[in-house]
Amino acid sequence: MLEKSYIDEYGTVDDINTLVSDKFSSGTMILTYSDKFICDTLDAISDTEHLLEARIFSETAELKIMRPTIADSFSYRFIDDNSTTEKDYIEEIHYLDIDKENSSGNIYTATGGGKYTLPIENAERIVIRNYVSYDNQGIAQITDFRVVKFLKRGEE
Repeated sequence: MLEKSYIDEYGTVDDINTLVSDKFSSGTMILTYSDKFICDTLDAISDTEHLLEARIFSETAELKIMRPTIADSFSYRFIDDNSTTEKDYIEEIHYLDIDKENSSGNIYTATGGGKYTLPIENAERIVIRNYVSYDNQGIAQITDFRVVKFLKRGEE
């Protein structure tokens, strides 16, 4: 069994918006629905009927709410990097798929032509934190990840 010491809290949830407001007063959210994808600043989640996954995050924490299908109940996990210094992770910075000539403001066009929005203008990259867990023999593996932030062009 893997030790997942990076998780501060987990369980099931019925009232998603109450859980979100208990954990965050501001931040960014990535919402994956059965029929759409939304990335925006923190706001109430109105269409929970079609929601499959929500990631609400800041630079120091992430709340992930998920369910395999719309017929299933929601479960969640919460990571707060300020709660302990014992967490092992590997950070990666990924370039976003952006056609710079056809993107404007916070509306982006992917190189394949698809459109999406982000909560910031001039986004170029995304910071991902991969969490490392250890089994009983001390063997490490990456067992989870979270979104940390979007980076604008030229931002480190």
